[in-house]
Amino acid sequence: MATVTSWVETLNAGETVIYPFVGTEWLWLIIAIAFWIVWHVRSSASETEENDELASKGKGSDDYKSNIANW
Repeated sequence: MATVTSWVETLNAGETVIYPFVGTEWLWLIIAIAFWIVWHVRSSASETEENDELASKGKGSDDYKSNIANW
């Protein structure tokens, strides 16, 4: 079983980090949040467009009862 009790003993001489790209966590977080916001805005715009298209067809709230195609 590989158990690390001390990183100081495990790291090679001169190494101070245990994984690559140390210090870029904030950059990745900002990119992820920006992507999340853009995705929500685009999804909302797409859904609004789809709802406006359905509303412009003039179907009422009870039209689904008569099995109209392309509801």
